[in-house]
Amino acid sequence: MTFHQSELQQLETHFANSRNEIVIFYGDAQNAVHETLRTFLKNKPTFYYRARSASARLQLQFFYDEIREDLPKGMRIDVRYSEILSAMLSVTCEKRIIVIDEFHLFLRSDPTFMDELIRTVHNKWNNQKVLFLLSSTNKNWVEQDMVSLLSEKAYEVSALIEQKDLTFADLKAYFPEYDFLSAVETYGIFGALKGNWAELDPALSLQENLSKYVLTKGSYFYERGMRILPEELREPTVYHTLLCALASGRKKLNDLYKLTGYDRAKISVYLKNMTEYHIVEKVESYNAPGHENVQKGIYRIVDPFVRFWFCFVFPHYSKLSFMESEKFNKKYIDANLRTYAESTYVSVCSEFLLKNYAQKENETQFETMGTWFGKVGTIDFIATTKEGKSIAAYCNFEKNKMTYADLEWNQYCLKQARIKCDRLYLFSYSSFDEKLKKEALSDSALILIDGELQ
Repeated sequence: MTFHQSELQQLETHFANSRNEIVIFYGDAQNAVHETLRTFLKNKPTFYYRARSASARLQLQFFYDEIREDLPKGMRIDVRYSEILSAMLSVTCEKRIIVIDEFHLFLRSDPTFMDELIRTVHNKWNNQKVLFLLSSTNKNWVEQDMVSLLSEKAYEVSALIEQKDLTFADLKAYFPEYDFLSAVETYGIFGALKGNWAELDPALSLQENLSKYVLTKGSYFYERGMRILPEELREPTVYHTLLCALASGRKKLNDLYKLTGYDRAKISVYLKNMTEYHIVEKVESYNAPGHENVQKGIYRIVDPFVRFWFCFVFPHYSKLSFMESEKFNKKYIDANLRTYAESTYVSVCSEFLLKNYAQKENETQFETMGTWFGKVGTIDFIATTKEGKSIAAYCNFEKNKMTYADLEWNQYCLKQARIKCDRLYLFSYSSFDEKLKKEALSDSALILIDGELQ
């Protein structure tokens, strides 16, 4: 099953053109970047080197030794970047690909390597067409630190291609036997990352996968849960405490202060550290006119699995040590998963709305979209076109019925945000009450969608 067709097509486009280029391809470490890379490189003339954390001298030696193995026997080259690059391009073909994988480790050890790449790209005496493909699974570094490190050399990069997260529809295709509820819960635990899905067994139920691959000592996700924090982050006690608080629903600095007792300044520093490592993010509310009613300073855990671990496993870890994984799952996780996946259902509804209903109404060109976090309520999803047309959505996953009172509450939140909607979509996994159904019959701008989303 091949995903990420858009990214593959972009890479193929750069390979097909006649120019020498430097292209950066990056994504999350769990997002199957290397799988896409292997698919793209298949049957193409390629030299490949994967950088590692090492000194500049050792990195150069590794680069020389590995590339030397792939060069024609008898070719003499010195241990210098310029010589190695020239040697690779002397092996002629229609167009050569030179891949530097995890290139952030290369530039960290020796930033001058980029100068050699640029000189090679612009070498007028070189008749061999080349695509330098710099790949990285450190998304945070590429988006936040790379440009400052490269400085003016960043202008030499022809394109940045990000491997996007997969969708709920992709997950449904990967787990074809899962019903809608199980698929939403799986999405809420393992996210939109193919690398996570690949560690599970699609033939097993979600509960069986949790018991076998998350709650069993030595399994992939069990070991990952025990090593969530990067080695660079000291004082794990503080980080674990804050992650537990965030996973329990505390999202503002004052809430974290009340629960943990840590000084607010200290909490801010640790949140900033986790933000830099893309463990936590500060949430920005949808930019609506009702600025005075917006809730500010909201934080949340980025990775769904980290949130799951600190919500269900970490608080009961001592029980897991002496309890069978199936029993632990049934007692602490199973009955609470639907509540846990409420926010995931919002994402699924938003994806469904953008793909289906908005498309039917020719409203696909949304300029802005997001969630509005009010001081007294939340609008799950808002999207606005360049022409100023807006749609909003309110989603119910947990309650047995969405009621007319829910509609009134959502309309109140829209007034607080000072947003006038052309369409209001109400999603309910279960059903709607009769009064709400009757209202929708008389109001063409109100659209009710229930059941499983296809």
